Amino acid sequence: MSELPHTFLIGRSTGTHADVFAAAGLAKLLTSSGRPVQISEESTDFRVAVLGPENGLTRLSASPGYSFLKTNEKVVVPRGAFDPVDYKAEKAKADRIKALRKGKKLKSLDSASLEAIEQDKPRPTWRLLQVLNTLQGDETSNRIHELIVKLKPADFQAKIAAALRALAQNKPSGLDWRATSVQLFTPIAAKGYSRLKPDSTDRNDKTKDQWTDPFIEWLRYQGYFAVACPFFQGPKSEHVRLLCPIPHDISINALTAAADTLRATWLPGDAAKLDSLAVLKLAEILIKHSTEYHADDVDPFDDFPLASRSPADAISGISITHYQSLGNAKAVSAMSTIALPDWFPLDSSADAKVMLGILDEHQTIVRSLQDNHSDEIGMLIDYRRFLQARGEPAVQTLIHFMGAYGSLLMRPWQQGQRRPAFSSENFRRILMAMTPPLTEVLDNPGFKAIAGAVRRATVSAQAMKAMNKDYREIRYDLLPELRRKSSLPGPRPLIEAISEFISMYNVENARRREMDKPAPRNITTEEFAAFVALVESSLGASTIGAMLCAYGSCREPREDENDAHSDKSTD
Repeated sequence: MSELPHTFLIGRSTGTHADVFAAAGLAKLLTSSGRPVQISEESTDFRVAVLGPENGLTRLSASPGYSFLKTNEKVVVPRGAFDPVDYKAEKAKADRIKALRKGKKLKSLDSASLEAIEQDKPRPTWRLLQVLNTLQGDETSNRIHELIVKLKPADFQAKIAAALRALAQNKPSGLDWRATSVQLFTPIAAKGYSRLKPDSTDRNDKTKDQWTDPFIEWLRYQGYFAVACPFFQGPKSEHVRLLCPIPHDISINALTAAADTLRATWLPGDAAKLDSLAVLKLAEILIKHSTEYHADDVDPFDDFPLASRSPADAISGISITHYQSLGNAKAVSAMSTIALPDWFPLDSSADAKVMLGILDEHQTIVRSLQDNHSDEIGMLIDYRRFLQARGEPAVQTLIHFMGAYGSLLMRPWQQGQRRPAFSSENFRRILMAMTPPLTEVLDNPGFKAIAGAVRRATVSAQAMKAMNKDYREIRYDLLPELRRKSSLPGPRPLIEAISEFISMYNVENARRREMDKPAPRNITTEEFAAFVALVESSLGASTIGAMLCAYGSCREPREDENDAHSDKSTD
């Protein structure tokens, strides 16, 4: 067999996870040569390249590359099938584990139950096999699997070599395999075609298969098992939300390992919450398993450097497809893409530590939001919008989200439930990296003084009360009022609201001093004037007001109110 091409382009023709599946499947096929394979993202294609010398690539594996799924007794497993799976037997294991746990945590189970769970532990690909069966992708994948194992290895490799050369020349593969296009591997296959609204389209109509290249479909089957991360949703787990990492510049080994780790992670919540947690968790996974920044007790992914790069430089985002249950069938109801954080490059271990701290903080806060509460689901959607944006629009969305979250902090604490808060240091680091001019706002003496006063009158006062320490009057209405006034036209409403707050704040300080209680220094005229200048600047009341609510509700590195109250001066 003559040498094969080393570089291939997989067109991003569908704009869905189908393109990623094909690229990942091709990369998995090429790794059977024993050479490293890199996937890089271009404007209209995925480039899949075999690294190393420009010669020697002649033979590839003759394996189908994925499991044969026996869903019922009528399905006959072909002789020589690769990794056949008895679906009913695997499901029985999963059902026994579910019955043993019954919603209990593993640590609360006795030793006999734990041993039984370990014996019945499903294979790592079990959820992939469940979704393959649920979305009816097993029929076509099994058909191609059976065809491949019946071929002689030499004949199969000759067909694949010809298909690869055709792909390198951007030509059809010419394979005569009977592959069917299904919505699991190609989401747009479930939509109408040829016309916006076909007069009638029978469920068994095969017109769309005329545009199906069997070789590309086979690559998608392999790619599905390599990178797909499906999650069940709904009260009866009737919906499927399929997440697929989009490679930007990463080896197939690292991409597959990252997807395996994400798939094994428990991600709670409905769409907005799950999407946000998945993006944040995937970024964390990439940092923790990178060549340079991995922890001592964590094995780094193969061929995965991250120095001077952000997580988004390795995996640009996650493609999300939602399959809605319609009773007897499931249909594609939504498709979207969310970008991975590119907040700042990781130039050192210190940068990686800071990034991990920010990711952990954001995950904690997102997990605390309840998506069965109308106001909190709106905040989760806003946070997802922050992840979807880049640059200044992303920062503006984050600022408004944090301001709204600050208002939310007040209510649960009032009911005796304490929520996590953002850190002022982490907030500053994101601003410094993404929009440096806004960092100057945080350093403005007027903004700093008034933000500190807002913090002491709201979240810090609540913290003092929760610790049964002496606390000042808690202004439960302050943050919502400032948010409302900053949204009104012009600077005047916000300035008037801040003026009224400062007056009451300074008066309370004076009263506490008269009672010989600790109190911080007053807000000065100069500080108020500096803040007014900010509000009247080109940034405007909307941005400054949102930043004040966001920064004023963050926790400081030292949140000891007694230290803050120790200065009794009035200047």
